[in-house]
Amino acid sequence: MSTCDEATIRLLGPVALVQEGEPIPIQGQRQRRFLASLALRAGQVVSKEAIIEDSWDGEPPLTVTGQLQTSAWMVRKALTQAGLARDVLRSHDRGYELRAPEVSVDLFVFRDAVRAARELYQRGRHRDAAERLDAVLALWRGPALADVTSGRLRLKAETLEEERTAAVELRARADLGLGRYTEAINRLSGLVDHDPFREDLYVKLMMAYYAEGRQADAIQVFHQAKKILREQIGINPGVPLTKAMQAVLRQDEHYLRVGCGKA
Repeated sequence: MSTCDEATIRLLGPVALVQEGEPIPIQGQRQRRFLASLALRAGQVVSKEAIIEDSWDGEPPLTVTGQLQTSAWMVRKALTQAGLARDVLRSHDRGYELRAPEVSVDLFVFRDAVRAARELYQRGRHRDAAERLDAVLALWRGPALADVTSGRLRLKAETLEEERTAAVELRARADLGLGRYTEAINRLSGLVDHDPFREDLYVKLMMAYYAEGRQADAIQVFHQAKKILREQIGINPGVPLTKAMQAVLRQDEHYLRVGCGKA
C-alpha cells in the first residue's frame, strides 16, 4: 500500500506537492484552488466553468481567462518540480485534466485503503482491518484542503471529513471485534463529541461500555444523548437508542453481543 510519504499530491490537510518527502511550493491561493479543483477529479476533464466556480465562488474577475492560464502554467511547473511528467496537466478546449496516477494523490490512496479495510472487516479479519486503517488514517495532516479558502471547495472538504469520520468509526468497530473496548470507547467518544446528534454512535458507545463491564457508564451515555437531543434539536431518542438502553438495563447479553458485532 502507498504511504503518505509516497503521495505526491496531498489534499488531506494543507494542499501540497512533495517529492521524496520534500515540499514543492505552490505559489498563491489561486494556484492552490486550481490544483485542488483538478486533483479532486483526477483523471477527468474539468470544465473551465467548474474550476471558476470552485476558485471564485461564482464571482470571477473580468480577467478570469488569463488568470486560469497563468494558474495552469504555474501549477504545471510545480508538478514537474515534484517529479511528475510535464503533460500530467493537460489543456483541453473546454477545460483542464490532471492525469496523475491515483497512487500519487493521497485522497485516492486513502479511499482505496478504506475500501480494502472494510472488506477485511466484513470477512472477520478485524486485526488486518485495524492495521490497514491505522496506516491510512496517518495520511491526514489536518482538515482536508486546510489552506484553501474558496467556499465551494470548503463544502467539498466537509464531505471529505465525513469520509475520515467513517474510517475512524470503522476502526472503532474493528476494536470492538478484537475485544479492545477501551480503545473503542476512546474513538467513539471522540466521534460523539464531533457529531453529537448521531444516535447510532451513542448506541455503539453504550455497547462498548457494557462490553467492558461498565453498565453505569453505558446508562449515562443514554441520558447524555437524551438530554442533547431534546434540548438542542427537540426530539426524543429513536428506537435503536431506546432498545439499547432497555438491553443494558435488563443485561441482555445476546442483544448486546450481537449489537457489538454489528456496531
